[in-house]
Amino acid sequence: MSPVNEKDLTYEGCYGSKLGYDHLDDFMDECFQANIDAEKAGSDERFSTCVWGHSGIGKTAKIKQRASYPVMWATNGDEPKEYPGQKVYNVPIAQMEEMGDLHGMPDKHVEMGKGDKRQWVPADIIMGWQKEGWDVIASSGIRTMYAPPDWVPREPGPSILLLDDWNRASGRIIKGIMQLLQNYAMVSWKLPPGCNIVLTGNPDEQDYLVTSIDSAILTRIRSATLVHDAKEWAVWAQGAGIDSRLINFVLSYPEMMVGPERTNPRTLAEFGRSLKRIPDVKAKENQQKFMMMGNSLLDEDTVRTAMVFFERDVEMVIEPEQILAGEDWIEAKVKKLMKADGRGEKRVDVIGVICDRLFAYVVQPDIDPKKNQIENFQKFVTMEGVPEDLRHNLCLRVARVRDNGRMQKWIMHNKLLTKMIMDVV
Repeated sequence: MSPVNEKDLTYEGCYGSKLGYDHLDDFMDECFQANIDAEKAGSDERFSTCVWGHSGIGKTAKIKQRASYPVMWATNGDEPKEYPGQKVYNVPIAQMEEMGDLHGMPDKHVEMGKGDKRQWVPADIIMGWQKEGWDVIASSGIRTMYAPPDWVPREPGPSILLLDDWNRASGRIIKGIMQLLQNYAMVSWKLPPGCNIVLTGNPDEQDYLVTSIDSAILTRIRSATLVHDAKEWAVWAQGAGIDSRLINFVLSYPEMMVGPERTNPRTLAEFGRSLKRIPDVKAKENQQKFMMMGNSLLDEDTVRTAMVFFERDVEMVIEPEQILAGEDWIEAKVKKLMKADGRGEKRVDVIGVICDRLFAYVVQPDIDPKKNQIENFQKFVTMEGVPEDLRHNLCLRVARVRDNGRMQKWIMHNKLLTKMIMDVV
């Protein structure tokens, strides 16, 4: 591992198990199910969930993805029904300065009655109620009540109140949400059934401008630490339209995914978007543009290594579209990569990148494979030149995909791949 990454790859000041992107979903599923059980038992003490990790690794993006994960939820003893996902309310509490930003605005209310009905009504709108036949009950006096902020979820149903970068908020705000984190309520308002609180935070014992969190608050939340994973990031990057050459670079140099200062998955993704405007990096007139845009976002070591990769190795990687199209030169290229080069090395690393890219492509939710694409996928995976361990690893990842029914299309009617799935599941 490169020495420049040692500092940033420490997790001092983070809490909970260190999880990759794929296992973070399992962790949140367990946390949310515990809250559902608490609701069924009539308990108000639901626990909040906190995802710790370094900046730019995709904590917020990963949580927001749950808006597209189908989920079953039931209320009041009804039969569970499927929702297209959890509605995510993203609240950057680091921007809040006063407790009023959390409580909402105070307003004077008076009690009004109509027959046997009673209702507390804001004092400035009682005339409208009086026109509807309601009368002020003067003996009840005046109460000060709060109008909840508009970001507070109101409708029952599967949802997430995402308190983003929560330990960047002031100490006053963090102390003020202690009750919210445990009881899912403030003095002035209460979260509806089905809502889960999820926080994201940076390490509080490193070079981040954050507020330290004491044990009284930490014991009100379930914590996990998200660690970056090049293979899982490649899946996201493929769906986000990041330049495939940049994805190939990250898969080839996963140890450079996080650098000492500025290199992280977020800045890499932005650089990948910039590369869309540089189709030929080898062209002399484009090399300066490559370096200029790279240095604007990434650490110098990362940019230099990327330039070498783009000039020397990027063309070794077979794109997934070419594999699924069944290009007739692919098998010969795989054999060439697995034939010892002048240095006596087989390029198993390149084959590994090709397999990772292929998985990242086929797992995308909008991919509906045609018969010929399935045949070409199976032809590549069972190709003699593909190392056995990489073949098994690819099948294992396919078997673990949440929407496995869709992924089975890539494996069906192939005895070798079916056997691999049965062996690893």
